[in-house]
Amino acid sequence: MSNKPVLYGYSPSSYVFSVRILLAGKGVDYDQVPLDVIAGEPRSAEHRRLHPFGKVPVLVHDGLRVLETSAIMRYINDAFGGASFIPDNPRDRARMDMAMGLHESYGYASMARVVGYHRFPTFVGHPSREDVEGELESLHTLFAELMHLRGRSPYIAGDLPSLADFFVAPACFYLEEVGEMGRLLDLPGFAEWWARVNALPEYQAVLPDLSQWGEQVG
Repeated sequence: MSNKPVLYGYSPSSYVFSVRILLAGKGVDYDQVPLDVIAGEPRSAEHRRLHPFGKVPVLVHDGLRVLETSAIMRYINDAFGGASFIPDNPRDRARMDMAMGLHESYGYASMARVVGYHRFPTFVGHPSREDVEGELESLHTLFAELMHLRGRSPYIAGDLPSLADFFVAPACFYLEEVGEMGRLLDLPGFAEWWARVNALPEYQAVLPDLSQWGEQVG
């Protein structure tokens, strides 16, 4: 029986993207089952046997089924060799955990609505431009706090990249892709941090192909 982990979820998914950055950083060889969220594939009866709420990503490894992105990333970091992307001191671990929690609670849904407005409006309920402006304001508040947490550190949780940078980087990728990054770039420290994350080889290695991603409108 192969001990290779299996990642369920298609590459354009923001949270699958985060996991793939980490897998690349750890040098882990894995298989991927590309379930298309926009097409509703994770809601199939087959996938619900892996995740009862029909979500991705899911990681299966050595008989263990791991749900939820933050748990999956912590498991990968601890279960496989290579560099650790969890800080080795409590202060920086707290910064990492806060950043991940803040993004999950206050950032992801706003990012999805903004990106959905441009790329899959039906899927996100046809938000208005006024709705999008409200979501962008929430994202501005979020990233202002993340840059405050970062302080003078090169990365969100210290001198080295951590799970926090990998967790939030896909949101920035998609905001940039749909042309909605502008007000974030005005935040003190944001452009410097984003350029540094963009240059990471593990990030560059897994950039998703968006050529056929989104609704066909018109």
